[in-house]
Amino acid sequence: MQKRRLGRTNLEVSQVGFGGTWIAELNAEEASSVVRHAYDLGINYFDTAPLDGDSEEKIGNALQDVRSKCILATKTASRTKKESLTEVHNSLKRLRTDHLDIIQLHGIDSEETLAKAISADGSLQTCKEARREGLVDFVGITGHKPRVLAKAVKSGEFDTVLVPFNVVTRQALEELLPAAKTNDVGVVAMKPFSAKTSTLITCLYQPSLSLVSDEPELQTLLGKNKNAMAESALCYVLSQDVSTVIPGLRSINEVDAAAKTGNNYAGLTTEEKRRFSFDLGDYCRDCGLCMPCTQNVNIPAALRFHNLHEAYGLKEWAKKLYRGLESKADRCNGCGDCETKCPYNLPIQNKLKKTHRDLKYP
Repeated sequence: MQKRRLGRTNLEVSQVGFGGTWIAELNAEEASSVVRHAYDLGINYFDTAPLDGDSEEKIGNALQDVRSKCILATKTASRTKKESLTEVHNSLKRLRTDHLDIIQLHGIDSEETLAKAISADGSLQTCKEARREGLVDFVGITGHKPRVLAKAVKSGEFDTVLVPFNVVTRQALEELLPAAKTNDVGVVAMKPFSAKTSTLITCLYQPSLSLVSDEPELQTLLGKNKNAMAESALCYVLSQDVSTVIPGLRSINEVDAAAKTGNNYAGLTTEEKRRFSFDLGDYCRDCGLCMPCTQNVNIPAALRFHNLHEAYGLKEWAKKLYRGLESKADRCNGCGDCETKCPYNLPIQNKLKKTHRDLKYP
């Protein structure tokens, strides 16, 4: 598989990697087969986390005899030095290795959390100490808020950044990807198949937020069947300034489809560039700073769904997603609190009115 340089780490990573979240659902034998099949097809970047069930153990067992040919990235969700040091040692044991290629601060989704993690008593200090001791080679950061991650990247403390990015989740294009390029930080794209909002848990939300589904509008955008849709979604991500994209894989068939894309990718065609070109206008960046709403309106999710309706033309899917929200945008009472907190100075109240007008069912 073609490889790309992972920023200043100078690691050469397969342009399609392996997201380890879902193998926790498989038994040990199945998981080992899926992970090893990925390796055999040229995937060398494996991402996992202690919070992903027993994903670390399964990846460690499957790759133990080829460890030197793989790049293992895991995470610590702890925020203090003491807690994160314990996590690093536990991850080493579970992954059956004497060092981690990359340790990532997990889920840094606010400036306050970032400040705590990089403080003198924060988890970043443990990661740097582990690096000095040879237990870790590089330090990365993960999160769902590109605006926060851009600040982290500009600090100079991180070698890699892991962020959601896909054809309808493009916030990282504005500030994060340019900052990563300037600072030579390797970008790893997660959730290439999910229209997730930062305030909704993808796997629990109904209807599904998956881009790879039977929705006719998504098939028009991405492809006529699920394999074609997955390929298109991955190709869009690979057309940007990212080092690798890590779909969550849980079957041999999924690995085959992902690896095929990684092996065959040669850039977007003229038709694909046209199809994936959208005018987002003055859209909600899903930063979440407008929350909480006094009327329990999920403002980022509502505006996100309206953007799918307006910018991407996914009108019926957007209406279904909006219908799944417990509190609709018409509950807005005009208090204006959200607008005073929006860093992009969006006219949120007017946007909510238009959202409900366009997305409500008769």
